[in-house]
Amino acid sequence: MHDFNELTKKHRFHNPDKEESEKIFNGINQAPFNANIGLVFTSHKGHMPYMRYALTQYRKIEDMYILGAYDPREVTPNSPNKNGFPYPDIWYLAHAWVTKHYTWGGLYKRHGWLWLHLYASAILKQFDNLKHIFSANGDCVWDKPEGVYTLIDEILGDNDFMSGQSQTRETDGFNFIHTCSLVFKRDAYFDFIDFIKYHVKISDTASFSPENLIQMWVKSNNIKWEHAPEQPIYPNGEYKGQHDIYAETGTPSTWSKILGYKNIEAEKNWRCSNGINPFDKRYFDLRDITHNKALYYSDHDKNTLCQYYLTGDYRYVKMWWDQDPVTIPKAERIERMKKTLEDYN
Repeated sequence: MHDFNELTKKHRFHNPDKEESEKIFNGINQAPFNANIGLVFTSHKGHMPYMRYALTQYRKIEDMYILGAYDPREVTPNSPNKNGFPYPDIWYLAHAWVTKHYTWGGLYKRHGWLWLHLYASAILKQFDNLKHIFSANGDCVWDKPEGVYTLIDEILGDNDFMSGQSQTRETDGFNFIHTCSLVFKRDAYFDFIDFIKYHVKISDTASFSPENLIQMWVKSNNIKWEHAPEQPIYPNGEYKGQHDIYAETGTPSTWSKILGYKNIEAEKNWRCSNGINPFDKRYFDLRDITHNKALYYSDHDKNTLCQYYLTGDYRYVKMWWDQDPVTIPKAERIERMKKTLEDYN
């Protein structure tokens, strides 16, 4: 594949010559046929702060076809467009997009993730050249996307699929397999999709989380898989030494070492709750903050963390910690929100 920006910046506005036409045809028009790897980028409004960075990183993988799968669950007929959908430049960073129909009942994430994969798989199935398929949530990023080949060749190997975070429970052998970061061999992916389709069709999907369905699939279909060799572990606190299934602590793991994998939303919140310095601002799309809209951010992050990114004033970091909605009781947090910036000198 060729650089997306290089190929698109001129061809819409003039008639390309023969050489440029061949680049456009091979680089853009034929993109799905030129890839060996597919990636389903499952996302919703809450992921918008991180989508631009995440997709920009995925575009660095030359033979990856990126299929965005967006859940417009918060879009209503009266919503401003920018309140429900990504910016156009984010839209262009994926090769194509699908959305799902409106679903009701249960936890929206359960409906969303399952249905997005059902829709996306119908497109991916058209391209026999895709030998491996990744699933990545919109708030998860790869700092080292070039590691994708090492992960496939040396870690996945002969297995059918692998999760970035998984654990077998010692008490009963239950496999907890987190679905925010997955890689499948082609046949295994579509076998999993058939399993999803069966259960979505005959039952209330609110009864099944993606994690529940994937462990059922592994057990019932005799799927060949292994845990990633190194799993993230809680370094301190109440869960010290236990498995960090959400990768919220940022401790080393196979996926973090090879791909530079980060669950930005989860780790951001962990850092806030534990008084740890925030991420570099390159991970965050701050355009809404600049225009005082902040439609994609919580009020807590908008008024503290994002202000630090915009101004560089470290007092906002202290405010961010001090008003943490996870660890500070609501009544106390309301009182703390009355403080001014000067109170954090």
